[in-house]
Amino acid sequence: MLIIPAVDIRAGRVVRLLQGSYEKETVYSNKPVEMAKKWVACGAKRLHIVDLDGALSGELKNLEIVEEIVRQTGVPVQLGGGIRTKQAVEIVLDKGVEFVILGTKACQDRTLLKEVAADFGEKIIVSIDARDGLVATDGWTKVSETTASDLAGQAESAGVKTIIYTDISRDGMLKGPGLEGIKDILDSTRLSVIASGGISSPDDIARLDKMCVAGIIIGKALYEGRIDLKEVIKKYEGDG
Repeated sequence: MLIIPAVDIRAGRVVRLLQGSYEKETVYSNKPVEMAKKWVACGAKRLHIVDLDGALSGELKNLEIVEEIVRQTGVPVQLGGGIRTKQAVEIVLDKGVEFVILGTKACQDRTLLKEVAADFGEKIIVSIDARDGLVATDGWTKVSETTASDLAGQAESAGVKTIIYTDISRDGMLKGPGLEGIKDILDSTRLSVIASGGISSPDDIARLDKMCVAGIIIGKALYEGRIDLKEVIKKYEGDG
């Protein structure tokens, strides 16, 4: 199981949002590149980066910072936020990003999803961000009528191999991940699932490991010292 630290960027700073609300923001650093390097120094083999400004606007906003993170860390980066066209996917990949995360567009444009999955294969990851079982879009500011399990099935049919599942109601709350939603997708598809949202303790990580998820994304719990990144990487990725 891959342990993936989150670096969410807004206005050039590392932040965490509470339940996806842009009005409930905590700033953890003014230096995203240095924060990314810190997690890599702790053993992270992949970084999860979200361009929050891009997610809200629908256009890439922090790409220069992302490019610098890629250059200075040397580990694979998965990037989401504001990537809603094939051209944007190509631009991001050209900057050295390894995996491109599609959220809003995956829900709204099935044709695009099939096209990029065919062209870029496993470099495309679909982010399924759910609130009360329904997919949220546009930086989590809107809720669609599509269920999380339906979108997972559609992503699989389009050729996608990996999804990120986030229970928005738990994101930033440190109350544990949405296990039921994750289980539904694991039971109904063959997708690799990366779990995100609410992971707050080593016990949460152990539960997800037993579910055989492909990876987990940890944000607030790392920034607030509730989880020791070196320790969990050693335990679950077998280092040392």
